[in-house]
Amino acid sequence: MNSRSSLPRWTMLVLGTLSLVFLSIGVSSPLAAQEGASLTDDGLPPLPQSPIERAQKDGTALPLSLKELTKMALQNNLDIAIQDTNEELSQLKILQSYGSYDPTLRISLGTTSTKSANIRSTETGEDEYQKNNTAQWNFTFTKPVQTGGQIQAQWNSNRSDSNLTQNLFNPRYNSRGSISFTQPLLRNLRIDSTRTQIKIANLDLKTSDSQFKQRVTDTISNIQTQYWNLVLAIQDYNIRRNSVRLAQITLRDNKKKVEVGTMAPIEITDAEANMAQREVDLITAEENILSQQNALRALISNDRNSEIWSQVIVPTDMPDFQEYSIDLSTAIDTALANRPELEQSDISLTKIDVNRRLLENNRKWTLDFTVSYGSTGDAREFLKVYDSLFGDGFTNWNVGFDLQIPLRNRSMDAQIAQQKIQRQQELMRRKQTEQSIQVDVRNAVQQLETRRKQVATAGASKRLSKERLEGEQKRVEAGLSQNYLVLERQQQLAQAELAEMQAIINYKRAVINLQKAMYTLLEANDFEIAKESSSNIPDLK
Repeated sequence: MNSRSSLPRWTMLVLGTLSLVFLSIGVSSPLAAQEGASLTDDGLPPLPQSPIERAQKDGTALPLSLKELTKMALQNNLDIAIQDTNEELSQLKILQSYGSYDPTLRISLGTTSTKSANIRSTETGEDEYQKNNTAQWNFTFTKPVQTGGQIQAQWNSNRSDSNLTQNLFNPRYNSRGSISFTQPLLRNLRIDSTRTQIKIANLDLKTSDSQFKQRVTDTISNIQTQYWNLVLAIQDYNIRRNSVRLAQITLRDNKKKVEVGTMAPIEITDAEANMAQREVDLITAEENILSQQNALRALISNDRNSEIWSQVIVPTDMPDFQEYSIDLSTAIDTALANRPELEQSDISLTKIDVNRRLLENNRKWTLDFTVSYGSTGDAREFLKVYDSLFGDGFTNWNVGFDLQIPLRNRSMDAQIAQQKIQRQQELMRRKQTEQSIQVDVRNAVQQLETRRKQVATAGASKRLSKERLEGEQKRVEAGLSQNYLVLERQQQLAQAELAEMQAIINYKRAVINLQKAMYTLLEANDFEIAKESSSNIPDLK
């Protein structure tokens, strides 16, 4: 048996009308209330401004293209600046190694006085004792040469006076001048510890240069990836805000239909709940923009006082799809020719060879050739001693060889054997690196192809979602569908638009990843720009 309401039908109509008025007046969009603005001309609450729009309005917006942003980051990035100073340290180590060839001048000044008893009849003096006073001024110049030898020049002078009556000159001035040269003929002829240090320091500089380029490449990859992350966050916000607008339109239309009695009031509640959820998503999207801004600022400058932290970066490059084509074989060959890991491995092998050459040198016999020439002079007076030195022909010279034969050197033999093992290990590590690089490139190429297919699929999905929404709206207008299906189609369209944008951004990331794997991301001007980073470091005090 059907039950009937005890209230008259006109009472139900009055209650429905009051409910509609209450919903129209008492319930409003949280975002619209937050904005505090009136309705638009078409009767819709105004949409909130994005962080980008607010920055453009208050003058804090900083429009930057990807290339401009890359340049700014390379000039100010602290990681690059640190790596640049490492290269400077390597250059100073080379200068330090050459210091072993710097000349030295030794000056020795002194005076001596002795007094002793007369114990020989041939040594008689004016007194009952012997007394000798001596003063000397000696100069020695030493200069190592890069052939492993050494040049030495000496000039020794002294003055002596004695109470012995046998001395012909009293006081006596004596001067000796000589120059000598020593050259190894076996051990240390082609290499020695100093030349080894210089070679190692130069190799370390190459390593620092390779590591610097690697750091710059990593930074460029991070910058470009983060740039597109920010673009995606902005596009996500715009898509979700458009979804809020669609929900507002649906809510407005539903209210009109309830007013004319063609739709139940519950549909207004559903539309408002749906719009509220979309507004929550919009707030989350805004937070994501702010987070991506901070991540990008951190790559540009670590200085908290930098102007970039008070500005809002506005990307000017849009995520359009541009296909990047390269065959796998070419990509692998390019990577093997460019990757810094292989360059650094080759440098390590060279360093091992240099150290092995030094050890083999130290096993050789020592055979040194020595030649020297000098002159002496004696006189009663200070100035005449130098006339005697250069004019009397009291010369002396020497030519000789010095040979030293090690009978056994087990220490050197063991060290050479260790160097051979280390070289084999480095060669095996190099093979592992080559294999790892090939895997990286293969994965990057395969990822690029997958991302390309995803772009095509996401584009088709967005087109179909749009058509489904338009069709569902027409079905509702014709009374052949339900309103909640329109809301679902709107949400599906927003998701499809975001998925397409995500697919395009992912494709751009895949291109960056492949270029990084091939080591083609670094341009010549990027390297020169990054070289200026260490001069832009803020005062760390």
